[in-house]
Amino acid sequence: MKLLLSTALCTGLTLAAVGPVVAMEKTLSGVDVTVDLSAYADNNVLQYWPTLEADLATAIASKVTLDDAADAPRIEVEINKVAIDGDTMLPDTGEFNQLEGTVSTYQGLNDAVSVSADKLENPDEQIGSYALQMSAVSGDAPAPEGWVTIEPSQDDFYAALVDAYATTVVERLDDE
Repeated sequence: MKLLLSTALCTGLTLAAVGPVVAMEKTLSGVDVTVDLSAYADNNVLQYWPTLEADLATAIASKVTLDDAADAPRIEVEINKVAIDGDTMLPDTGEFNQLEGTVSTYQGLNDAVSVSADKLENPDEQIGSYALQMSAVSGDAPAPEGWVTIEPSQDDFYAALVDAYATTVVERLDDE
């Protein structure tokens, strides 16, 4: 009986702890990621990382609930610079330590259409947009003002930057 009571108590505490986590989970009606490096004539990023769009979209999707039928916002992420110490021509190893882009949030496709005095508002209206610059640093290297910094291992700057970028996008959803 004591074992049953302990098990029930532990299960109850576990479910109580899981409840707030589930309640904090974010839902999006869609995620669209594009990589547009056309502003830089000299870049070779996609030669080394051809799946960057898909990898970032997958990373973001793994951190939210995607429900295209939900009255939830959708986001568009555009990566427009990938560089190593500011240089868009990556070395032969393909490593980079900077990832820059913009994140735009739109009303969900299923949100109710609102009517103002002189126009019908599009249910796909932009809610907000911001620039997101991510820099991976080793050790105690200073980061430029306004940059989010992470400290990945030397072996995995790519995965660390993609995951950190996705995490920051999801964390900032409530800011819009």
